[in-house]
Amino acid sequence: MTTLVVLGGADGSVGVYQRARTLGYRTICVDIRPTAPGVLHADEFVQLSVRAPERIASTLAGRDDIVGVLCPASDVGLPALAWLTRHWNLPALLPDLAMRASVDKSAFRELCVELGLPGYRAVSGAPDDDLVKRARELRFPALVKPVDSSGSRGVVACAGPGSLRSAFAEAVAFSPEGKLVVEEYLTGEHLTVEVLMRRSRVAFHAVTERTITPPPYFVTTAHLVPAELSSEVDAELVRMLEAICERIEYPDGPLTLDAVLGRDGTLYLVEMGARMGGNGLAELVESCYGVDIMAATMATAVGEEPVLTPRDPVPTMVQVFGADRAGRLAEVTGLDEVRAHPAVVDLRLFAEEGTFVRAYEQAGYKLGYAVLQASTMDELRDAAEAVRGALKFRLDDVAQAVPRP
Repeated sequence: MTTLVVLGGADGSVGVYQRARTLGYRTICVDIRPTAPGVLHADEFVQLSVRAPERIASTLAGRDDIVGVLCPASDVGLPALAWLTRHWNLPALLPDLAMRASVDKSAFRELCVELGLPGYRAVSGAPDDDLVKRARELRFPALVKPVDSSGSRGVVACAGPGSLRSAFAEAVAFSPEGKLVVEEYLTGEHLTVEVLMRRSRVAFHAVTERTITPPPYFVTTAHLVPAELSSEVDAELVRMLEAICERIEYPDGPLTLDAVLGRDGTLYLVEMGARMGGNGLAELVESCYGVDIMAATMATAVGEEPVLTPRDPVPTMVQVFGADRAGRLAEVTGLDEVRAHPAVVDLRLFAEEGTFVRAYEQAGYKLGYAVLQASTMDELRDAAEAVRGALKFRLDDVAQAVPRP
């Protein structure tokens, strides 16, 4: 039997465990939380931090069935993935440069500067007087981010230089390294890019139009594909991706990136992860293009040739559900109506009635998501409106609709 070690059991990883089983793999979920959603879908559970590769290796010592390591939907476990793939001499190694560019936003910014890619000003370091001084030279508004977090954790909007110290204090709580990056805020169309590299070339890529919440949290509420990019911008994107992967020595495997198409028509890459994206992106890509990113990533991880046969895209959307405050989830209504809607391809909920839920201020606090598909963009948007109107989450005694994009 062949086994995949999956680093993390958050809601964004559930589809990976399910898809691995259909492909004939056993899975081991590594997570510090026994209540993590992925635990229920894994064949085995190792209760350890994904930041502790040596302990993971010690716990699994002597196993001869482990053929690959995955780290879906979060960058936190990528250093462990790099360490474990070397320790077990697995075929898909993660180079140090690729790992650092994924887990340190300032390292990715430096990489873009080195390669001469379109950029914007940013400064990074410990949250001290020197960082305040350097950040004051930026154009405001700005964003303060932990260099080593994902899922919008610790991202703080900063309207002016006078707010820097308070923004530092809030953001640094989410940085294990105690480092921040302060960057000028880009205005334009927010995008997410899902990529599979093969032999140093972009074998497949999909670009989503990303809807985010307004300040101060900037959390994703929807992804829409296919994004409307000109052929020139798309070709430039491919060129940038291949230049980055050549520099970080990453010839094979998945990538997920955030980007902004500026009002000046310039495409700016914001951050990257050498992994699959979360928030239902793999399901979105498969529904739209017929490309199974999960299966392709697993094939790459075990040293096999991925199957990539995209079809003409069909308008598809992921709609994320979340609460606007914290509380006990008393009731979810409208499920039957939503499941019966002809545009709904998939519906996943990650919170059960009677449990405590948090306000949707981080990607990990989502209540669930739906994948929708229609013949036209107008039909798709109408379907999303109908789903948002039908599905209600009642916290305590207050009825709430899901957030609107």
